[in-house]
Amino acid sequence: MSSSASAGSSPSQKLSDDADALHQLGLASFRDGALELACEQLDRALNAAPERADIWEHRGLLAALRGDRIAAEAFYYRALGMSGGSASLHRNLADCLKVSARLGEARRHYLSALSFEPTLHHAVRALAEICTQREQHAEAADFWLRAWALDASNVADASALIAALSKAQRDPELDALLPALRARCSADSAALRQLAFALNSAQCFGDALSVARQGIGVDPHDGWLHHNASFALNMLGEFEQMHMHSAEAARLMPGNALMQFNLAAAQLRAGDFEQGWKQYRWHDELPENHSLVRPAYPQWQGERLLGCRFLLVGEQGLGDQIQFLRMADWLHRRGAQVDVWVDEPLGEVARHAAGVHAAWTTAPPGPYDYWCRMLQMPARMDLELCMLPLATAYLQAEPAKLQFWRNRVQALSTRQAHRPLRKRVGIVWAGNPGYELDRYRSIPVRQWRTLLEQAGVRWFSLQKGDVHHDPAAGPEGIEIHMFGPEIQSFTDTLAIVQSLDLVITVDTAVAHLAGACGTPVWVLVPTFTDWRWMVARDDSPWYPSMRLFRQRELNQWDAVLADVAQALREYVGE
Repeated sequence: MSSSASAGSSPSQKLSDDADALHQLGLASFRDGALELACEQLDRALNAAPERADIWEHRGLLAALRGDRIAAEAFYYRALGMSGGSASLHRNLADCLKVSARLGEARRHYLSALSFEPTLHHAVRALAEICTQREQHAEAADFWLRAWALDASNVADASALIAALSKAQRDPELDALLPALRARCSADSAALRQLAFALNSAQCFGDALSVARQGIGVDPHDGWLHHNASFALNMLGEFEQMHMHSAEAARLMPGNALMQFNLAAAQLRAGDFEQGWKQYRWHDELPENHSLVRPAYPQWQGERLLGCRFLLVGEQGLGDQIQFLRMADWLHRRGAQVDVWVDEPLGEVARHAAGVHAAWTTAPPGPYDYWCRMLQMPARMDLELCMLPLATAYLQAEPAKLQFWRNRVQALSTRQAHRPLRKRVGIVWAGNPGYELDRYRSIPVRQWRTLLEQAGVRWFSLQKGDVHHDPAAGPEGIEIHMFGPEIQSFTDTLAIVQSLDLVITVDTAVAHLAGACGTPVWVLVPTFTDWRWMVARDDSPWYPSMRLFRQRELNQWDAVLADVAQALREYVGE
């Protein structure tokens, strides 16, 4: 009689067959969405065949899908120890590490995956994302180019590629790539919209405008394409066409706060105060403004002011608050007792503003009869262009501080009495470097040489900020006295400005301070001027002492600086 073992498979063969069956059952359960059952079946398969690297890898995948990344890594490493690796195994482990923000380890395993399979798009794209996240711009650009070459079907990848090439300052490659990108998207308005947005984000405004127009040709009713065209035109200083596209975007997206607010800015820039200030109400509807303070008092709607306690609430940037502090004087002249609530740096300046009873930098105790935000005032008071400036020299430095700085300026001005001195001029050549478009607003001090060489001028820098704007990198042989390290507050800056004959500045809060106290101020404005500087005029209705010097071409300052230098020669010679 024969044994049962001799009549069938060996015990080890049966275990192997059981492992295969359980493995396949587990994969089938996974495909059916039964994740828990799949995990149970693969665990049984591993008990039957613990030497199977492929089952360990699949078990890792299931753990990762359940969000158990620690277990997933353990399963993947067990498989690696048995098999020596494969493209899929390294990719899956790298995915798990990437989700855990262990980017260095993830990078190594994605590269290992590519050593097995150089055309593995998933790994190339993941490496591009890691390099982008780590701000390794050159490598990110290389990987995005490689990913795009492997699969040119994803417009989102094209957008990431544009951003990477721009940040890596590889403009020739971007220029060479654009025709293919546009051809790929030529009949797809949604793709062209994404492409235009990516180009605007990469500050390729001319190309963004061209692509947006191409998209509008495909679908003239796409409001986002009109918005992208408007944004690019604004940056390039083409305000008439910008206004047209802003209006169309607002018409096509009547409930979109951004489109409606952009139209308000366009209307105000064009001098249409009647419509612009009404439209400006959309500012509060912007997502970033949903948390704006709303004091628990009646909001002023234009009621009679005589005898009222009124809270004027500052908003937006410091320059905006300085500009609209003039409203306190207007309210006061109509019989209101006016408190203002401003940002902390402006507290002391605001306390000495015309018409201000008290200035607060934290929530005032009240009570008040009415409150209103500064930039809502124009709509409520029916502000017209012809009513400006409403108030002049409405900011004045505290007398003791003003006398201190006048003495400082006078002492420095007479220090070199053997040299003829006619004018004391303050200068600000850079704004806040944290502003994303600051490179188009600020001007390296070395470019100011022709201006700074003007005879008869004593220069005083009011520049604050980082070391990259240090005049030590500027023109040699030109003395600029640096007040920046001595300036402790806006009250210091205001007192210095009032002690000078002229201030020359890029578009910063100092321009507003000078205009608000009545000191002559020349402002160099880029092509994408803010709405308040309006269009095609060299003066400001808001500030009678201000003169504007407008840039003709984006990021090109030489012609503007030449105009300022000529004006300074005439001013000094008067």
